[in-house]
Amino acid sequence: MNAITFLRIRPCNADNELYLNSRRREGTSSFLIEDAKLNIQDIHQFGFQTIAKNPKVDSFAWIMNKNNIEDYKDKNNKLLIYELSNNREEDYEIISRMNPALVFSKSTDDLQIVDTPSFKDLKVRVSSYVDTIDEALNLASIGVSDLWLRDWNNNDIEILSKRLGVQFLERTVLSPFLDLDEAREVLPKEKFSSFLSTRDVRGYRREEVEWAPGKDIPVPDSSNISSSFPSFSFSNDLDTIISSIGNGAELTDRNLYKLFHATGSTIDNIAKLADEIRNEVTGDEVSFVINRNINYTNQCYYKCGFCGFSKGPQSLSLKEKPYSLEISDVVERSKEAVAIGASEVCLQGGIHPEYTGKFYIDMVKAIRQNLPDLHIHGFTPLEIWQGAETIGLSIQEYLHLLKNAGLNTLPGTAAEILDDRVRKFLCPDKITSSQWAYVMEQAHSIGIKSTATIMFGHIDDVSSWVNHFSLIRNIQKSTRGFTEIVPLPFVHMGAPIFLAGKSMPGPTWDEVVLIHSLARIYFYKYIDNIQASWVKLGLTGTSKLLSAGVNDLGGTLMNENISRAAGADHGQGLEKETLVNFIYDNDKTPTIRDTLYNNKNLVNKT
Repeated sequence: MNAITFLRIRPCNADNELYLNSRRREGTSSFLIEDAKLNIQDIHQFGFQTIAKNPKVDSFAWIMNKNNIEDYKDKNNKLLIYELSNNREEDYEIISRMNPALVFSKSTDDLQIVDTPSFKDLKVRVSSYVDTIDEALNLASIGVSDLWLRDWNNNDIEILSKRLGVQFLERTVLSPFLDLDEAREVLPKEKFSSFLSTRDVRGYRREEVEWAPGKDIPVPDSSNISSSFPSFSFSNDLDTIISSIGNGAELTDRNLYKLFHATGSTIDNIAKLADEIRNEVTGDEVSFVINRNINYTNQCYYKCGFCGFSKGPQSLSLKEKPYSLEISDVVERSKEAVAIGASEVCLQGGIHPEYTGKFYIDMVKAIRQNLPDLHIHGFTPLEIWQGAETIGLSIQEYLHLLKNAGLNTLPGTAAEILDDRVRKFLCPDKITSSQWAYVMEQAHSIGIKSTATIMFGHIDDVSSWVNHFSLIRNIQKSTRGFTEIVPLPFVHMGAPIFLAGKSMPGPTWDEVVLIHSLARIYFYKYIDNIQASWVKLGLTGTSKLLSAGVNDLGGTLMNENISRAAGADHGQGLEKETLVNFIYDNDKTPTIRDTLYNNKNLVNKT
């Protein structure tokens, strides 16, 4: 994908707090370190990343030249920037053999080498300082693909973005040239944490905003759905893809990957198309179900990095007591839910070390015996797999027992990201992507439908998003068993993996918009319902998504505890009237549905 990146960098002249605060306010993200006497640790602790010209400086990356290569032989090549010289032959040999992260030029004379077929064949990105818009346009025209900006204000960057004619993306020192797996391998802990905290999932520089999923504050303020900087985005390639979908083409995995990289005004165009499809498929109705979440235990022997809910044994002296409800307590809570109008209970909990598959069957039987008409939506594919395994049954045999006991549908959680490359670090002992898919296929084959979720914004990347979407659509083409797609933004505040400095602080707002909008577009004609999680996003975030392809708000969710345990301010249920008024206030028609999206009832504003 054609794009030009930029880095807001300047030479560092001091390491005192006044100077660093001033540079931060102006938008500088990185420093060029030429004075080895500066306190590099103080600079890093202020949130800046650095590039040094001295290999002894503890920097994020280093600039080397043909005369001092030996000084950098112990550095990883992915952290090196090669400065062009006046000797083309030596430059060619060094670049082709070392494959540095970037090639840097400080002289326009050196850049004559860039605009040649043989140099372009090296497939290396070329960086250069630019001071004016005209200079930037000239360098871009000859093949410079990375601009170092010093003393540029936001207005000039916006103007340049509009004149370039390609996507213009802000980066950090190492992202997006270093992907997350590479960074995990080559960066020490503190630098890896900085790498994660300053980038978004797509690898762009993360804007510093107060909002994050789970926080009860408005989403980033913008007159558009997106909030990118620069706000203008141009890409012939992406515009062509959007146009083709509008003309009836199915969104391919390859083009989905490209659209996930959209920024600025292109995101608004994607959201507009998603909303047009939503209007065609579901009209102006926005639905929800009256339900209750019953988290029957918070004890779990799995060690998922994202989970702030599960607890180990009480002997660990945790802040919250480990608990395990008796089945009679679960039945009583189900009765309470029905008494206030709930048509569904959602059963989810940790994987308690003493639970077997019999426990889940007994729980469903007890609820069904007392409440014959209540819809039981319960047990993730992880619980199904573990339950079957503990009593020596196949997945299908066990699902038959649960269905006969009274289970109606499965929640699509435990999916997280259906990409084992990511799961290896996120939830290494959990079921694999193919195991999750197998449970869903078996459930669908015997008439048990399910939802499908994706949790994003932790240690994932765009490739994992595409893999996740693709697996879900392929299953749906075969089974038609998924009722809805539910994107779940990662709530980072109480998540162990974030507190250990090993994850991003959730997705950006633009990534939230893209996931929901592109779910609507990608699953068109396969899955009709796209749900926004008010528990993760609050009603202010959910409001914007109602113009980006979303038609469902999930449920009233009495006693939702999992998101709050991870640090969310939302949760613990909303009254039916609150959701009804919210939908009306967004110029949509509220409907109360059942779990399978049948028996929809229009509701008047209170």
